[in-house]
Amino acid sequence: MKFIGLVMAGGRGSRLSADVEKPMLSVGKMPMIMRVVSALNRSPSICKAYVAVSPHTPETKRYVLSLAAASVVDTPGFDYHDDMRYAIKKLGNGCFVVVSADLPLLKPGTIEAATAAYNARGKPSLTVVSPLRLFEELGLDPTWVLEIGGEKFVPCGINILDGALIDEPYMEESYFVVDDPSACVNVNTMHDLSVAERLINNRTDNPSL
Repeated sequence: MKFIGLVMAGGRGSRLSADVEKPMLSVGKMPMIMRVVSALNRSPSICKAYVAVSPHTPETKRYVLSLAAASVVDTPGFDYHDDMRYAIKKLGNGCFVVVSADLPLLKPGTIEAATAAYNARGKPSLTVVSPLRLFEELGLDPTWVLEIGGEKFVPCGINILDGALIDEPYMEESYFVVDDPSACVNVNTMHDLSVAERLINNRTDNPSL
């Protein structure tokens, strides 16, 4: 099965207090949005990548339009989940890999593992999570912690879902655990940005990507 990649890049990014839009922040000398789009485009299970922008991210929209790496979807900029539903309904039916634009360490291998788990489990929705322990080891402060089977996990900002069911009040969901910093570093604060920079500089797979 092929999936549609959708990067959510329309938020205000108010917690960062940066002088540029959050998706345009550079990590390892490359804008975060380009890192996330690159990970999607290098994933064999992704047939097409889109970036959902809003009136809050005009520079991000201009940047993505200047590239051939992804197409742009305009959203109202209400909030993450409303804009996600808006974008998916606009793009039509299909299975979507929805990722946040603030995951600069995202790897194609993580996407491939998640899509394989989605196919194997047969449920219409899958959420990627990482152990709370990993966040604590990295010095990150998650905003949302959930308990699964008596253990604590944090959603990573990576979801897979059946777009045909986007208006359903409930979708049966499964969780896929990724115990790797590449999935869990969401850049929401300047401290998060410093952690991402440190990890990018230490990467051995390909530090330029």
